[in-house]
Amino acid sequence: MSARLRSAVAGRGPVRAELGYGVFLSYSGERDRRWLPRLRHEIEKQSRPWYKPPRIRVFLDKTGVSIGPELWGKIEAGLARSDWLVVLASPEARASVWVDREIAWWLEHKSVHTILLVVTAGRLVWDEQQGDWDSELSTALPARLAGKFQQQPVWKTVDLRPHGGAGFSPDVDGVAFGVASVVRGLSEDELRSEGLRDTRRNLRTARIVAAVLGCLTLIASTLSVVAVLSRAEATRQRDQAVVQQLVNQSSSLTGRDPFAARLKALAAWRIDPSPQTRFAVLHASVDPASGVLSHSVPVDAVAFSPDGRTVASGGGDGVVRLWRTRTQRTTGRPLIGHHQGITSIAFAPDGRTLASSGFDGTVRLWDVSGGTQIGAPLNARSGAVHSVAFRHDGRTLVTVGLGTLRVWDLATRRQIGQPLDSAGHFLAVNSDGTRVGSSADRGGVQLWDTESRAPVAGASRHPGEVVTSLSFSPDGETFATADIDGGLRWWDMSTQTPIGEPIASLSTGIRSITFSPDSTVLAAAYEDGGVRLWDLRRRAQVGGPLIGHTTTARAVAFSPDGSVLASSSEDTAVRLWDIRTLRRAAAPIDTGGQGNAALSPDGRTLAVADPEETVSLWNVATRRRGDDPLVRDADELDPGLAFRADSAVLAIGSDGLRLWDVTTRRPLGEPLLDTGDVGALAFGPKGRTLVSGGPDSVRVWDLSARPPTSTTLGARSDSFAWSPDGRVLATVTEDNTVAFWDMVTHRRIDETPIDHTAQITAVAWSPDGTTLATASRDDTVRLWDAATHERIGTPLRGHRGGVTSVVFSPDGSTLATGGNDHTVRLWDVATERQIGDPLEGHAAGVAGVAFPPDGRTLISWAQDGTAQRWNVDVTVDPVRSLCGWAGGAFTTARWREAVPPGPESRPLCPK
Repeated sequence: MSARLRSAVAGRGPVRAELGYGVFLSYSGERDRRWLPRLRHEIEKQSRPWYKPPRIRVFLDKTGVSIGPELWGKIEAGLARSDWLVVLASPEARASVWVDREIAWWLEHKSVHTILLVVTAGRLVWDEQQGDWDSELSTALPARLAGKFQQQPVWKTVDLRPHGGAGFSPDVDGVAFGVASVVRGLSEDELRSEGLRDTRRNLRTARIVAAVLGCLTLIASTLSVVAVLSRAEATRQRDQAVVQQLVNQSSSLTGRDPFAARLKALAAWRIDPSPQTRFAVLHASVDPASGVLSHSVPVDAVAFSPDGRTVASGGGDGVVRLWRTRTQRTTGRPLIGHHQGITSIAFAPDGRTLASSGFDGTVRLWDVSGGTQIGAPLNARSGAVHSVAFRHDGRTLVTVGLGTLRVWDLATRRQIGQPLDSAGHFLAVNSDGTRVGSSADRGGVQLWDTESRAPVAGASRHPGEVVTSLSFSPDGETFATADIDGGLRWWDMSTQTPIGEPIASLSTGIRSITFSPDSTVLAAAYEDGGVRLWDLRRRAQVGGPLIGHTTTARAVAFSPDGSVLASSSEDTAVRLWDIRTLRRAAAPIDTGGQGNAALSPDGRTLAVADPEETVSLWNVATRRRGDDPLVRDADELDPGLAFRADSAVLAIGSDGLRLWDVTTRRPLGEPLLDTGDVGALAFGPKGRTLVSGGPDSVRVWDLSARPPTSTTLGARSDSFAWSPDGRVLATVTEDNTVAFWDMVTHRRIDETPIDHTAQITAVAWSPDGTTLATASRDDTVRLWDAATHERIGTPLRGHRGGVTSVVFSPDGSTLATGGNDHTVRLWDVATERQIGDPLEGHAAGVAGVAFPPDGRTLISWAQDGTAQRWNVDVTVDPVRSLCGWAGGAFTTARWREAVPPGPESRPLCPK
């Protein structure tokens, strides 16, 4: 349970323990009945010696019979004597008359704020816009609870997956601690501390007994061994308790303090490198939020030093603060001198000097290393100074007021020439101080040359369009504007004409915009607190909005290498965003293909079938197409494509079936088939065998024979996959199962149970051959044990509109899926959980996904005619990635800050 839920009951005072019940467990179904006695036992034994009665008594009815007058009287008495109602939410509970009656009684006689939800099956989804549960997606929610919560409550999900012959193994300890902490009004840390104190007391007793009996021979030796084993077990349990605490804290801190969330996840992994702690590190690493720099006042200005190691921020208190980007701690003294709020900050090109402007009408220069003001302030004596910029030589400064621009010689502290006055408001200065933009009288913008003080050509006019923000691209070729309605325009600097149509934003009120260092992406800060990234060439948003600020975002700034975005807000915080995490690694490849494609095993070439009925080869690195298509006037609009394992040969199923030499772009030998439809294709692992799918059957081609021969399997399949050792072929059947074929005898050996509820669209083997993954139009992905052909765990859910493709990463730890909802999703195979947010960027359904050999990028192609490269490096080794991101910030001192006393200190990151 989270701190937010505990705080809701903090003022309730001590909970009755000696009379009545602390907790009433409401449930339905045999699955929950099997593990709830363990839960009751764990809640009642929390933090108490064996010789004392429980602090919390739990009411659990185990009869399981239908409701009758006598039984309901017993239930009603239990409800009346209980302080908290814990509802085990599931589809069974949703349909249970018994559970509904218990909830109805509770809502009539007690408060909804004393109801806790524990999801054991199905799911709960809160709709922020409606301020209530999503009735369609919340399959575990009892109907009587709809519309009862005034704000989003916090619930806990329990994993009831079967583990071999051991049956169900839910996280009983985690649920018990969460329930006990809320009922007793204690934090989980305090509750666990009680247990640790008891453990230490028991250990001291064991050591005393061992010492007293040390003189005895066999008995003493036996007791010594027992004491050692007990101590080891106690240490293990203590460490596990600390690990769980760190994982929970990491999850809860993700939005509020991303740096601490990453630190605690890494510490948990160092204590216990398990799948759970690896996912905690992965989850913290993929979150784009990477830090919060806290102020006590709203923050209006933020800037990076030229080397990217320092962030400067200034707010309404007139103070400029310097922060280390990696450690997110202040460096040096605050820069104090302004009498009113800070409006703008800029570093000199050498990074040694910083200029700040304020509402007090002054510009001040600061020695960054010494934290001292350099000379007297530059005083414009004409109202607030809104923007400041150094020219390239670092000896000249450009300052902008409401309608006046001034140029200063920093050596003499004198103005150069006369001020430039404009009828409109000056909006921004470019990076070298040579151009400035102002709002035009009747809409649009006017550019000015700061050297000549003259306008540059004519105004970029758009009548009625009130421009509120402007940013110049670092390459000097373009600039961007934002209007009062949230629209964005991209302009050619030389002609001052718009490039393409404006970008319509879903949110209004853009407060600030800025270009990325490579001039391809625009970051915008919105009044709703969101920060959004826009691909100007494609006129599309890059991923989802960066959500974290609780009120208006005021300013945005990119680090020099473009890897970090800083945003400031009225909520008194500067947030740092790692914008490379699970995002596009390069600009899209505009292939034009809207259907089938195939990535070569070496990851260098993408074969694409396009609407012009050609098959072309694209260089993934350069994003360029080869000189000539392999096939022209393809008979099939979506022909089968498959590369051989050495990437040298491509099989194309267009008007028959033919093999092509990728290097020479010439066909190899005679066609395997002269005519006919060929859908799916797949080479065997060694390249000597090819499987092709036709309208009536699947053929297996022996390519080592001269001429090649084929064997027909008695099945039709639109998708299939070879096992890594080439011994088994998995084919999708028409009844939504997967059939397995022995590729030596070409006989069907088994099939999976009927589990999917709609057509299976894709199938993939894990690299070690132990697991099979299937994607389906029923919006799920399922994992199967390759030996037993039984399903593993629960379906992976997240896509909407059908899942179209699935593939394992080269190390088998990650699963990538594409769907008709235009998204690509990543899944952690060990924990069966989604990694981060969906990868968004395609404008149509995703047709396929594939990993290059190193697994650090992912290629996807979609029906919008594009292929995308995604940066998924963090999934390969999240610990290494996290340590690389920290850049030495995770020190021994950080361990002491993050980890409770007990576990032995360990290096968080290698030197």
